[in-house]
Amino acid sequence: MPLTPYTGPFGRAEQQHLLRRTLFGCSNADLVHFSGQSLTQVADALLNVVPETSVPLKTYWKLVGNQPDPNALDPQVAFGQTWIDTVRYGTDEELVELTAARTQSYMWWRTGLYAQQDRTIREKMSLFWFNHMPAQVFQVFNPRLSYEYDQILRQHALGNFRQFIHDVSVSGAMLIYLNGYLNTNTAPDENFARELLELFTLGEGSGYTESDVQAAARVLTGWTVREDDGLGTIVLPYVTFRPNRHDPGNKQFSAFFNNTLIQGQTGADAGEGELNALLDMIFANAELSRFVCRQLYRYFVHGEIDAATEANVIEPLAEIFRDNAGAPDQMRIVMQALLTCDHFFSPEVRACMIMSPADLVIGSIRKLGVPMPTPTTLEAQYHVWRDVYWLTAYAGQELLNPPNVAGWPAYYQYPSYDDLWLDTASYPARNNSLQGLLFTGFSTPNNLYQPESRNLVFKANLVTLVGQFTDPYNPNTLVADAADLLFAVPVSLLVRTQLKIAYLLLGQLNDSYWNDVYELYVMDPNTTDMNAQLVPAMLLYLFLDMAKAAETQMY
Repeated sequence: MPLTPYTGPFGRAEQQHLLRRTLFGCSNADLVHFSGQSLTQVADALLNVVPETSVPLKTYWKLVGNQPDPNALDPQVAFGQTWIDTVRYGTDEELVELTAARTQSYMWWRTGLYAQQDRTIREKMSLFWFNHMPAQVFQVFNPRLSYEYDQILRQHALGNFRQFIHDVSVSGAMLIYLNGYLNTNTAPDENFARELLELFTLGEGSGYTESDVQAAARVLTGWTVREDDGLGTIVLPYVTFRPNRHDPGNKQFSAFFNNTLIQGQTGADAGEGELNALLDMIFANAELSRFVCRQLYRYFVHGEIDAATEANVIEPLAEIFRDNAGAPDQMRIVMQALLTCDHFFSPEVRACMIMSPADLVIGSIRKLGVPMPTPTTLEAQYHVWRDVYWLTAYAGQELLNPPNVAGWPAYYQYPSYDDLWLDTASYPARNNSLQGLLFTGFSTPNNLYQPESRNLVFKANLVTLVGQFTDPYNPNTLVADAADLLFAVPVSLLVRTQLKIAYLLLGQLNDSYWNDVYELYVMDPNTTDMNAQLVPAMLLYLFLDMAKAAETQMY
């Protein structure tokens, strides 16, 4: 049966639901941007992903005589320039130090792309794929290869899945991460072959056998990563196939794969030839489409997939996946169908998920309008992106280092799924992250190399934020709009009234109190009226209280 398209109303609530699931947070500016557009128009815009052209830059240095000196660390790259096209060099100690610095540069840059995303699904989709096929950055420990892997994820995020898997299979980062570079005819390594079947394409328990893993490992022998030209000159890392390390024998697969026999090949093209034969065989199995669609569903819709969902959503979505197997934008077509289907907007999957720390922290940065440094203060920009990375990690999700090759348990651990993000141990950290964003924001120290990047503060201006609300002079409307911004779950009039009285009326019962002090403050932020001077603090403590609520954790 086909996947039923959504034909109901597409008002503010539906738009919020769609944007919360496809962006990191749904800000008032996002709603204004898409105001008045139809579901088709919004979905098309979200899925209109353009290539990313920025690159990570050098903002690192070492102290020399208590002064930061960029030339003391990675001197072949000038401050503010990219290192991606410069080879790694130096003694063993220097090489480790340089690699660590460039790796962190990549990490902060990558976090910045999340934190300052455009209004498309690209960043959420990229994180989905990194969870689906992770290559932990510190395990790879080669910044150029991590950057290249990131480009593969972004390039293919809404592209053709078979080409995607092909490019992942021969990427330098994945060859290092899952030992593909060690997989030879004399010592086959099954690590990547196992995860290719279990985690990336078919799923555990789908029907393949241990002998299938072994045969696939033999197919994949011979690929390696090099960082020299064979004559002793250091070059940028590259992937190569070495025929003398490839197993040229035939590879027999089980009945799950229709007893396919992959003919062994020799010569320079053997690796590519057998890899394509392996992928053709895997992709011919319908379980692949179902497995990938379930993963998409658990990330974008809901962790639990019951029999009805399997029949009415997963199966027709998998059919769309298979019908578009040759399309260069196969995944865009699949995501378009998922995000515009009737089930996606059904009441039972709205506000049903616990936010990941990335959605919570980065989403809050966007919702609260926390300013970010611009490229004119480059070092401050990377410093704040670093803080966003570690704040998200503190809340429970280190973005480029999931626990293992299976990704974060919240996306696969039955039966809890996203409930795993939140418990008595993780809530304090998640809450502290939001409290910190509101109370202190981000700042830069006074010892940075770039003078214009020193001693800067980036904090949400709540007066400006509420000024974008429907009617900030009315305390009832202000609290309702704040709840609409921060909460995916409606709160009662009683709760909103309690918040209004406690923070905007300071215990009084007359709404005009807030109207009067707010008007005075807006007219003159330097007012000498003692009550009006309290307006920023009143808003701060209102938002601090609301940030503690369970409703802030849902989306």
